[in-house]
Amino acid sequence: MNNTAKNIYTGRGIRELSDQLVSQIAAGEVVDRPASVVKELVENAIDAGSTSIEVRLDGGGIKRVSVADDGCGIPREELTLAVKRHATSKVRDLDELESVASLGFRGEALASIASVADLKLTSRVEGSDAFSIMDGEISPASGTHGTRIEVSDLFYKTPARRKFLKSESTELAHCLTCIERIALAYPNIAFSVIVNGKSVINLPASGTEERLSRLMPKDFRDAHRAVDASVPIGNLYGWVGLPTAARARADNQYFYINGRFVRDKVLSHAVRQAYNDVLHGQSQPSYCLFLDMDPKRVDVNVHPTKSEVRLRDSQAIHQFVFHAVEEALARTTIVDPSSGEIVEQKDPSAVNRLEHTARTDFPPQPAAHKGTARSLEAFLDFASPGSRPHSSSAKPFPTTIAAMRVDRTETQGLSAVYHSDQSLPQGPQPLGRAVGQVCGTFIIAENAQGMVLVDMHAAHERILYERLKKSFDERNMPIQAQLIPLVFTVTAEQMAVFEESREELERLGLELSAVGPTQLSLRGAPQFLDTQMAQSGPTIVRDVLDDIRQFGKSAVMTEKRNEVLARMACHAAVRVNRILTIEEMDAILRQMEQTDRADECNHGRPTWIQLSAKELDSFFMRGK
Repeated sequence: MNNTAKNIYTGRGIRELSDQLVSQIAAGEVVDRPASVVKELVENAIDAGSTSIEVRLDGGGIKRVSVADDGCGIPREELTLAVKRHATSKVRDLDELESVASLGFRGEALASIASVADLKLTSRVEGSDAFSIMDGEISPASGTHGTRIEVSDLFYKTPARRKFLKSESTELAHCLTCIERIALAYPNIAFSVIVNGKSVINLPASGTEERLSRLMPKDFRDAHRAVDASVPIGNLYGWVGLPTAARARADNQYFYINGRFVRDKVLSHAVRQAYNDVLHGQSQPSYCLFLDMDPKRVDVNVHPTKSEVRLRDSQAIHQFVFHAVEEALARTTIVDPSSGEIVEQKDPSAVNRLEHTARTDFPPQPAAHKGTARSLEAFLDFASPGSRPHSSSAKPFPTTIAAMRVDRTETQGLSAVYHSDQSLPQGPQPLGRAVGQVCGTFIIAENAQGMVLVDMHAAHERILYERLKKSFDERNMPIQAQLIPLVFTVTAEQMAVFEESREELERLGLELSAVGPTQLSLRGAPQFLDTQMAQSGPTIVRDVLDDIRQFGKSAVMTEKRNEVLARMACHAAVRVNRILTIEEMDAILRQMEQTDRADECNHGRPTWIQLSAKELDSFFMRGK
């Protein structure tokens, strides 16, 4: 068999392509399915200053796409130019091209669509009659103020392209997704969509949040946080879904730059990185974000579809987006004890804004709930009286609102001791007072709103994790020496990693020494993990050594460090079926109120839920 390729072009002369063929080639970049037609026509309608846009679709958009608007319209003398390639009213020179503020600017859409389908454009400007153009012929027409464009029999002029279209239902779904994506960014414009004669979308002009509530899924509407941040290079606003609103697919991720929906790896990476602490595995976050910036700082002339952009300050914008989204996710949702309303806490110090609230929602703690003399630090670390060794010189972490106040004055944080004639420090306690434990897993508390149910392991895990991160970043990991060093066995590979990574292990708060060919001795551990190290210490050390072996020292101490610290916190957190005292439960609640991202554990699962008094009444049909 002869495998020699035959060159069928040998001997052909060079010729200029016809305008029709040039247009059809160009159309392949702009129009690949009915949704592309919808996108181009709707964006043109928005650029025309429309306040209402109607889209009609027949046969999934394959048979017909019609877009009508009430914009400025096109004068009769410009109709021929409107359907000509590279003719536009939106840019005039290179300076305008480098600072594009409109959605369209290339002047290719109508010409490309007309080269692969039948296109009829009818337009009327204020103070004039309506005219239509089809196949280059202009004729009088009837019509209201604005423009209507009908595209029929898509790709009939290029049959090979039509074979690549999917079923009508699939193409229709793409069209509707495209319209909703645009409608999210322009809530001031009313959108209506009629499919095969039936209305399927009717969005009146509204505010941004109302438009969002209409188009985003219910789980996102019920669990999202607002983002609103400004820096000299731009403004970022919108909404990000909580981890509970995460999905298996990335189908609810919307990012807009100056009102244009874009797909950009830098921006998507920034958002995903902000979710690292609360969303793990393959789950995809949901978000709708708008970045307004100087058009000169973003190049939209990258691809004919205009969905790809090039950012001139990509690194700075990445960091801006990352920190803005991270800050929004770090807010702790709490209940204002004075009003019973759910509020957002921007940072741990935000609790102090409620300090003026009179504490009238909880009676004094019953004597039965008072314990023997114990430090509040011991409550959080679950150490029994007298069992905690003498602390090192490192400054302990505050565990209560009162301790946070003392800590900010640069005094010794938790020198106070909880005596039998004292209750926990007075002040706002949004998560309420602990009243008991159920199933060995959940803390039950009461607040002004009703009942709070807390997953004690998940909550403690988040508290420890945030402490570890803070100490690691500040290079001030408080280490607690073990009274009796823990000796345990490791593999030969793990021992080799230990020998090469002593400094990195010390930065993580793990003081280790070799006592045999495959034996290590744990002499010290992070102070706030100390009481759990007897059970979890060997597991934590082995996991850290395995991570260093798999990812390398530098990776573990940089991009992988959060995963390592999260794993340490998970192992050290209080376990299921651990019976806690009321004081220990209250200590967890108080620290949750001061911890970033306390609404979710390190794996993105919720740590607490609120049941209102009305919901509790409904369980027993009270009031009926």
